[in-house]
Amino acid sequence: MTDKITFIDMHTHLFTARYLPLHSIFYSFTSLYWFSLGLAFLAVRLTRMSDFSKLATEEPDQDDLIDALLDHDVDRLMRAIAHPVREKIREYQSTPNPSHQDWKDTEELIRALNDIDRDINYSRAGDLPIGVQLVGGDRISERSVFGDSGTDPDLLDRFLAEAFRTAGQKAAERDFFHEAEHMQPGELHKPGSDAGFRAVRIPIGQIGIIFQFLEFFVIMTLSERNRFKALKRDFKKDGQPSDPEASLFVGILLDMRRAFDKLKEFWMPGFLPPYFDFTEQMDRMQSLAAENPNELINFGAVDPFRGGNWKQIVDSGVALGITGYKIYPPLGIRPIDMRGYQTPVAPGRSLDKYKEKAQNPAPYPMAQAKMGDIIRHFSSHNLRLFAHCSPMGFEVEKGYGVYSDPELWKHAMETHNAQDLWLFLAHGGGAKEVDWMGWAAENTDFKQTFAYRAIRLVEEYDNVYLGLGHFLGILDSKLKPKIFQRLKSVLVAKRTKNAPHHFRDKVCFGTDWAMPLMVGRTREYLIEFDKFFSDPQISPCASNFFEGNAKKFLGI
Repeated sequence: MTDKITFIDMHTHLFTARYLPLHSIFYSFTSLYWFSLGLAFLAVRLTRMSDFSKLATEEPDQDDLIDALLDHDVDRLMRAIAHPVREKIREYQSTPNPSHQDWKDTEELIRALNDIDRDINYSRAGDLPIGVQLVGGDRISERSVFGDSGTDPDLLDRFLAEAFRTAGQKAAERDFFHEAEHMQPGELHKPGSDAGFRAVRIPIGQIGIIFQFLEFFVIMTLSERNRFKALKRDFKKDGQPSDPEASLFVGILLDMRRAFDKLKEFWMPGFLPPYFDFTEQMDRMQSLAAENPNELINFGAVDPFRGGNWKQIVDSGVALGITGYKIYPPLGIRPIDMRGYQTPVAPGRSLDKYKEKAQNPAPYPMAQAKMGDIIRHFSSHNLRLFAHCSPMGFEVEKGYGVYSDPELWKHAMETHNAQDLWLFLAHGGGAKEVDWMGWAAENTDFKQTFAYRAIRLVEEYDNVYLGLGHFLGILDSKLKPKIFQRLKSVLVAKRTKNAPHHFRDKVCFGTDWAMPLMVGRTREYLIEFDKFFSDPQISPCASNFFEGNAKKFLGI
């Protein structure tokens, strides 16, 4: 392409660890209650908070951590966790008469470490709890094997390495982290950046798995302002003057607390809630957007699990100026619980849980009953609904991904007389194995995919749009030709018979930053689409894909 283009990223996430129900999310990844509690508390404790009462120029930077994230330096990421823990313990040890607050802070940290230890049993039977071992005596050194060359690992290094080894192994079994299975050791993290992990005798084949979970954990510890800085720097990493340039980012919030509370078993004391209440989350994101009026738009979220309070939360967001809200069917709700229609499940992989969920009624009738109210309200008030549209993601239970089926949105809009609903289908139906191949499916299977049904939906309804966020298959040499070949065929095809719209007037660019494996690859992702649209046959579609269609959806 000869002219430098601008783009809108329709799908980014700038929330931090303090915005998510991390305890229950980590539990859904690991099935270890106390371990997940300790990890969640540790993440929240390490997470910085932007002080929006002060100028952005006064914000302490986290550039070292951002560099480590964008460079995929696995040892420096681990140091970001180990160093502040080490610093707090040593500070307490060197204080003759610690204040009540110092002791409280240290006690909470010890409890988190002990909770982690409770499930991984690092301190064998008969030993003192790990927190007591670390605080008492001289078993913790001044430096860490992670980031300090020539340093021998101490007890804290070995314990934290084992904790994240366990987390990585458990999380690798989840589809959410599935892509790492297709990457060779060294592709996930920067070669030569794992000396610390090797020093604590973590097998080389496990370090890549640890990195994927570690990256997810550590990026949540950036403050809101530093998260936004990291996003913009990621697009500029190794950039060229001719690269497409961002004109606007759309930051999307997730409201997951009530749905993930459904994981609670009768014997559990409960899950740690998010640090910030959801209305405070929207307020803080709006403060970030207000500081960047020409760069950032904030979307909230709507959650039917909140019962009648969903409208109160949406109304409070509208009062702040928020007109778009994300909804997440894999939490356990369908757009409509329509009997007689069953989402087709792709052949090949072991998908019994998905088939079971597709056949059965929606699991939470009280939450499900609110969906009609939400759809009618958003349609009549001209609000934007941003919907997850892929069979994988943050599934509260395996199989709930079937609830994102675009065909269910079609039936819901018809049933509730909401044909003019502004609806954005994020992920465009998917394009990987865990998405039942989606855009990369074979021709014989394509009509069974979410991708096919999403294309038909955006062509049929005036205000339905589609985003291609987290299409990491385009960075895979095997999947990229299939995905781009199908995308080109849809873009150049004649408008579907009787369809009022063409797909090329509805498809939008997005990244889903900073979900797994996107960080540090964002510019590469953008450039693949830029090169794709340099094809003369489809280059006239580029301006709409990168910016024009998003402007129509956003009402700009």
